Amino acid sequence: MQRAGLLATSLIALVVIAVQAAPAAAQSPGGGAAAGDANGSVVARLTPGTAGASLGGEIQVELITLGGGGELQVQEADVRGGRAEFAAAADPTLTHLVRVIYGGVQYFSDPVLLSAELPAAEVEVRVFETTSETPPLSIASTVVTVLALDREAAELTLVREDRVQNASDHVYVGVTTEDGATSTLRLPLPEATRDASGLSEEGRFVLGGGTLDVDTPLRPGVTSVVTRYTVGYDRAVDAYRLRVTAPLPTESVEVRVPARFVRDLRTLDDAERVTDTELEGERLLVAASTGAAREGQGTLVELRGLSGSSASNPLTEGRGPLLATALAVVLLPAAIGAFAWARRRRAASAP
Repeated sequence: MQRAGLLATSLIALVVIAVQAAPAAAQSPGGGAAAGDANGSVVARLTPGTAGASLGGEIQVELITLGGGGELQVQEADVRGGRAEFAAAADPTLTHLVRVIYGGVQYFSDPVLLSAELPAAEVEVRVFETTSETPPLSIASTVVTVLALDREAAELTLVREDRVQNASDHVYVGVTTEDGATSTLRLPLPEATRDASGLSEEGRFVLGGGTLDVDTPLRPGVTSVVTRYTVGYDRAVDAYRLRVTAPLPTESVEVRVPARFVRDLRTLDDAERVTDTELEGERLLVAASTGAAREGQGTLVELRGLSGSSASNPLTEGRGPLLATALAVVLLPAAIGAFAWARRRRAASAP
């Protein structure tokens, strides 16, 4: 079976980081080589972002060090006076990230690079109190990208990114129902969805009746929610109508399709063709909403000519993996989070 998967390389790389690096890091609770070769330091300064709140309860702070070859090491430190300090290697080939878990919600610092000239750094990480009361929510942008085309199975793989805006100073964690389920966002499914899931280990993604129910914590500011869908299409029609429905008031909707996957991208309801974009030699056809979308409003496009002449495999072409880096930026924190959660689960289950 021949598959064309634009972002497969990125996803595989992130899974390798999250899964294969975990045992090595778990065997080095003090940070392994990163701590042993330490000639620098990273200080994390924690500040409350919720008005009138002070840091209280359990706080977990980790320094995650990413090597150029994909190595990943983790060390933990206690919080004293709202600060946590780590010994770290002042090596410019390493990238350091501070990860904080507060109130069951994780936060990441900006990346930190140390060197012999700049061996110390201090980063601020703002943390927030949680709430189950729905705050003012909207979506800054929704982008749906066709990532893979399986012509033998008549399937498309889509990835959707919703940049959800929370105008409050609390993290929205949803309301727990009698069956123990929570939901912070309900994403309407595309037509003929066969499978759907989230691309993050944070929160749960439950395929329901017509929606993908997400309970990812929605932080103040913007939270990126990335989800994946497998949809079927009719070979006889040789087309697929993709409706992107807004679960909240949404400022803009965009659909991107690799030009070699289709003969044409036709716009229908509340959509218009805009300038094609190109990334590392891969041309993408782009359609965008004609304006802001109300809750429940859909942007409809049609992908025509899916049968094509042949579906080349970007895994062997070189340029497909380069395009894959676009989503890697979004998914890297999720991969790190997946690794850290798996590490803690193994530690808890160890005899």
